[in-house]
Amino acid sequence: MLRHVLLLKLKESAGPDARADLVDGFRRLTAEIPNVAAATFGPALGLKGSSGVPADFAVLLDFATPEDFAAYIADPRHQAFVRDVLAPVREAGWSAQIAL
Repeated sequence: MLRHVLLLKLKESAGPDARADLVDGFRRLTAEIPNVAAATFGPALGLKGSSGVPADFAVLLDFATPEDFAAYIADPRHQAFVRDVLAPVREAGWSAQIAL
């Protein structure tokens, strides 16, 4: 089992509608693409942390195998979401995969 962790810094121009579009898009993706075993995502709460570099949005996706993760990344629905919804509002992003 592995967890994909994605932290996003959004452009200042990304308002509430853009954040709602991200939530809706990730909800749709994780429901439609069967490789996703579990999903948690949403806007950051804005609580002060220790890193000094706060993210605006977080995504945690679990997959049974590395192959399931690779299939999710390559899925045309994921690619379209990244191109059409995420890329226009993303200033920066950080991701990592960890074993569970």
